Amino acid sequence: MDKFLLKKYIAIVVSLISCFAIVLGSASMAYNVIVAGQAAIAAPNELNGMASGHGYDEDEDAKEPAPSLPDLNILVLGIDNEANLPDVILVLTYDGVNNAIDIISVPRDVQVVMSPYEMDMLRDAGRWFPEHGVVKLNELFARGGNAVGYRVTSHHIGNLLDIEFDNYVILDLDAFRYIVDAVGGVYMDIRPEGMYYNVNNAVGGTIEVRIPGGRQLLDGNMAEQFVRFRQYRDGDLGRIDANQQFMREFFTQVLAREHILDNAGPLVASFMTHVRTDFGLPNALRYVGALDALNPGSIDFYTMPGQPVDAPNPAGVITSWFFVDHAEARQLVNEIRRGNMIDNQHN
Repeated sequence: MDKFLLKKYIAIVVSLISCFAIVLGSASMAYNVIVAGQAAIAAPNELNGMASGHGYDEDEDAKEPAPSLPDLNILVLGIDNEANLPDVILVLTYDGVNNAIDIISVPRDVQVVMSPYEMDMLRDAGRWFPEHGVVKLNELFARGGNAVGYRVTSHHIGNLLDIEFDNYVILDLDAFRYIVDAVGGVYMDIRPEGMYYNVNNAVGGTIEVRIPGGRQLLDGNMAEQFVRFRQYRDGDLGRIDANQQFMREFFTQVLAREHILDNAGPLVASFMTHVRTDFGLPNALRYVGALDALNPGSIDFYTMPGQPVDAPNPAGVITSWFFVDHAEARQLVNEIRRGNMIDNQHN
């Protein structure tokens, strides 16, 4: 692979990090594309052989297509650096036969009534939680801390949707800003009155948003402001919808432009300090080719079925909750599975 194609490959790969990484788009593969990028920088001549495990063969295209990859269920958490709370919670399902992705956005305000097992997980880790066991979903992660936060969160969401997670990916907002800057920003149509918001509290930390109305090129800092904006008529559901719009625009624009990364090495290294995952190197190398072949039409977005409600918390204080419709949530997952099965039969 010549130097130009190598740089373009890395640009696509790093672009996919953002798509799969924070704010929606999934990120299940954030780690593997990072590792692939490092390998590409270290050994350009071996890049073409990564997915298959051997060197480049000019007759490779004439051979039969590679076998389909295993399906995956991945929990993706985008963490607010100041409060250590998940600002973005995603359930990503990967269809290995069709190389397609379904992403379910989960509101942070989902009311959690912890099961005895989940309480035991926190007790065993020496973590404190209220005895009534009623918390918000993003708070559940914070209660568990770095040790078991993702485990207790994945257990609870897994029970809601009747799925088991294969892997997790945890990214912070620094990674999101770096990604957007790396690809030259993202154009978004901002509502005419603009987006202005300023709050500072003990739970959410400082959030300041100042984005003028009209079409804007959002750099990393402005993109973070966009995805953290809170003032929507339908609360967190409005925010989820805006984030999904951002992800669609991001993915479509990045693949359409001929952007070449000149600083891929330092950029990839910086991502490694802002990503935690159990998606190891062997899996990483298996999925490189699949990521490169993705297109905007192969990613579908959904929102956890349910209803936002202002209701008292256990202390009697009116709080914003999201009550999941358990039957519809499981039906959504079954429809995604069934749709993938039907697509597989047609291929």
